[in-house]
Amino acid sequence: MQTVNTEEIMKQIRTEIKEKGLDSSLLSFEEIPFVQEVSHADSNFQPASLQQSAEYLNIRNQIEAYKPVEGNFLVVLIKKIIRKLVKFFIMPIMTEQNALNLHTANAVQQVHNYIQSRAESDKIDIAALVSRIDALEARQAADKQEMAALRSQIRALQLENQELKGLKL
Repeated sequence: MQTVNTEEIMKQIRTEIKEKGLDSSLLSFEEIPFVQEVSHADSNFQPASLQQSAEYLNIRNQIEAYKPVEGNFLVVLIKKIIRKLVKFFIMPIMTEQNALNLHTANAVQQVHNYIQSRAESDKIDIAALVSRIDALEARQAADKQEMAALRSQIRALQLENQELKGLKL
C-alpha cells in the first residue's frame, strides 16, 4: 500500500500558485456560482426552482419493483428468495407510492403551468394598463390646458365686468 505525503503535495501546490501569480484575494468557495441538482426551499418564490422540481418529479416519479441482484450465486439466490417472500407485502406499498408520486408530479406540473399562464396574462394586463395610463395622462394634460384656458377667460370676464361696473357709476 502506498503512503500519501501531504506535505510534498502541499509544497507542489504552493509552488504552482506562486508560478501562476495567484494570491489569496481570489474568490472563496462561497462566492463561486454553481447550479445545484435539486434546489432547496427558500422563503421567496423561485420559478426556476419550481420548474426544476417539476421536471425532476416528471422524470423520476415511478419506483422500480425489482432492481438487478448482484453478487455471487449464493447471495443472489438468497436475495431472490427473500424478494419472493416479501413481495406480497412490498408490492401494494410500492403501487400506492407510485400512484402518490404520479399525482404529486402532476400537481406540481399543474402549479407550474398555472404560474406560467398567470405570468403571461399579467404581462398582457400590464401592457393594457400601461396603454390606459398613457391615455389618461394625455387626457389629464388636455384637461389642464383646458382649465388654464378657462381660468384666463374667467379673468378676462372679471376684468370686463369691473370695467362695466365702473362705467355705470
